[in-house]
Amino acid sequence: MAAFLLTRRLATALMCGVLLVTASAPVLAADAADVVRNGANRMLQVLKAGASDAEREATLTEVMRAHFDLQAIGRTVLGRHWNAATPEQRQRFLAAFEKAEVKAYSDRFRQYSGQTLKVGKVTTNGPAQMVESQIVQPNASQPIQLTWEIRNGKITDVIIEGVSMAATRRSDFNSYIQRHGLDGLIQELERRSSA
Repeated sequence: MAAFLLTRRLATALMCGVLLVTASAPVLAADAADVVRNGANRMLQVLKAGASDAEREATLTEVMRAHFDLQAIGRTVLGRHWNAATPEQRQRFLAAFEKAEVKAYSDRFRQYSGQTLKVGKVTTNGPAQMVESQIVQPNASQPIQLTWEIRNGKITDVIIEGVSMAATRRSDFNSYIQRHGLDGLIQELERRSSA
């Protein structure tokens, strides 16, 4: 069970690394697989080179800013709280969310031990392209299934073993906000990013 959780955490971390290719124009269904494939290969090169903690964090920050639709993800993960938030709270949340995610995934990249990403078929789901893939582990019989959601050339969600990362964050954040308020969540994310 611990090995499975460790691998799921690495799979989640690899989702960030897949975005190291240029995605300035809207991605067509035929190109969406290349976004995932090329980005994964680039990130695996960085991992194999043994980047320092600071180098991983700097690279992931670049990736988040260039290739994630942070505004869309922010709206999704805050759900109804996004509409109630002030412009300043939204700005603070997005900055704190980015930094906390970069910190968490950078730490998880240390767990890399030879996993590879195989990209499968691309389907269209409304305005999104869904790219199926698998993380293959050197000593495990079952690969981990990932589906990447790409909208307008940006990654907006990753579904790991059928579980949406955006939906999981929304549930976690909503629960936290109910107990501590939106400002409390922002402060917690800021604390995590500086730990």
